[in-house]
Amino acid sequence: MIDDGSTDGSIEICKKWINKDERFILIRKKNEGPSSARNLGLNRAKGDFIAFIDSDDVIHPHYLKTLVDIIIKKEYLIVVCDFLRFKKNYPLVSSHVRNFYHYIPSEAIKIMLYQNGRINSAPWGKLFRKDLIKDIWFKNGIIYEDLEWLSRVMYKMPKSKRIGICDAKLYFYRIREGSLINTFSNKRLDVLDVSKEIECNALNIGDYGIIRAARDRVLSANFEIYLALYDLKYKNRELYNSSVYNYDETIKGCWNQIKKLRLKSLLNFHVRNKNKLGILLSYFGPRIFGYIGSKMSHLK
Repeated sequence: MIDDGSTDGSIEICKKWINKDERFILIRKKNEGPSSARNLGLNRAKGDFIAFIDSDDVIHPHYLKTLVDIIIKKEYLIVVCDFLRFKKNYPLVSSHVRNFYHYIPSEAIKIMLYQNGRINSAPWGKLFRKDLIKDIWFKNGIIYEDLEWLSRVMYKMPKSKRIGICDAKLYFYRIREGSLINTFSNKRLDVLDVSKEIECNALNIGDYGIIRAARDRVLSANFEIYLALYDLKYKNRELYNSSVYNYDETIKGCWNQIKKLRLKSLLNFHVRNKNKLGILLSYFGPRIFGYIGSKMSHLK
C-alpha cells in the first residue's frame, strides 16, 4: 500500500490491515503523483504478478483469484478483465467468465489505440507477469502516463506471446468530478506529446497496421485538445488569454494535424464511429467543428 501524502484517515485504515494480515506492507512517501507511487510499488514488489488498484476504485472479491487462475493456466503475460464505472454505490455483479479471447501483441496494441475494443490504456483492470514489466517505469510529471506506459509494455512483448481477455466485470472505476481528465488544465496538453511518441515508436517497429492505429490515436488527441481549447476560449476567455501557453498556436497546430490525418482515418474501417463523425464534421471548417463538437462533448 503506497501512501503518497494522504491527508485523510487512510493511514489508520492501512495500519489496521497490517495488523490483520502480515502480507500487507505500508510504504509512506511524499505526494509526487501516481507515476512515482506506482514505480515505488513496482520496485518493492516481491510476487510473480503485478496488479495496480487505484485507491478510490473498488475490486470484486474474486478479482485477483480469477485473473491469477487464468494467467497461470493459459501462460499469458497479461490478463485483462472488464470493468464498470460508478459514482457512489458500486454494483454487485457475478464474477463468472462467460466469454474469453486472446490476442497477439500487435493486435492488442491496435485494439488499445483505436479505442474501440476490449483493451483500454489503463494499468488497472489487468494482471501482469512481473518479469514483463519490472524494468518498465511510468514517466513522472505527465498525465496520460497510462497510455504511454502500456504502449511500451505491449511493444516489449515477444510476438509469440498472448494477452488474455475475459468478459467478467471485476474492476469498478470511480468517476470523480473535477479529476484532471474531466477538467481542463495545461497538463492535458501532454496527450499531444504522448500520442506523437507512440506514433514514433510504431514507425520504428515498422508494422503498417500499428502505424495506422497510432496515427488515429494522434488524431483523437488533437480532436480532444482542439475542442477543449475551443470551449475554454469562448467560456473562459480571461483564463484562455492569461495562460503562459500560446493556446492560439496550439489550436492551429491541432487543426493542421486533423486536416493531415483525417482522410486516411475516414477510409480506415478500424476507426471508431466517434472519430469518423468528428472527421466528417471537420470538413465543415474549424468554427463549425469547434462549436458543434464542443456541444456534443458536453452532451456526452
